[in-house]
Amino acid sequence: MRFPLLLLVAGLAGCPAAEKAPPPNTRYQAVKAAPTAKAPPDPWCDLEFAAGTGARLVLPPATPARKPVGALSAGRWTWFNLWATWCKPCLREMAVLRSWRDRLRQDGVAVDLWFLSLDEDADELAKFLAAYPEVAPAPSLRASSQADFRAWVKNYTIDADMPIPIHLLAAPDGRIRCVHNGSLDESDYPRVAALLH
Repeated sequence: MRFPLLLLVAGLAGCPAAEKAPPPNTRYQAVKAAPTAKAPPDPWCDLEFAAGTGARLVLPPATPARKPVGALSAGRWTWFNLWATWCKPCLREMAVLRSWRDRLRQDGVAVDLWFLSLDEDADELAKFLAAYPEVAPAPSLRASSQADFRAWVKNYTIDADMPIPIHLLAAPDGRIRCVHNGSLDESDYPRVAALLH
């Protein structure tokens, strides 16, 4: 009688439902045995600065492309978009930029949107903006010269030869918090909103 009872107990002990993993006996094994955390999402900013550490955003040497222009507002986020009329991705994202600005404002994030054209011919830019009034609404500027633009953009550790569009986001303290190079995608909005909240 004892022998079948021992077999029954031994059989139950080997049953997968009754198995318990032995506790890890080293720190390495504990980390290895822990469930893997999800990898953080890719950062949206190509350059990101801790609060209060980025260079202060100042207006570049430029002429108004659309009036009124005014000055940078203190106590608000400032989104500076670098674009040109010959840049197709820049033109495609103008509506996205305006939409995001409006969504952020509805969510209680004070943000101003500025446009800086890198077009060299002021007359051609004026004709383009007259034909397409929805593109780059005020405040909108045109870099006064390529040399001035190159000197200005170096303040923000941006390579002047980096392809556009380029986005600079300055926090309410006026300091650059984020630089993003490349086109926007609608799916980027949650990451942008998280950055600005």
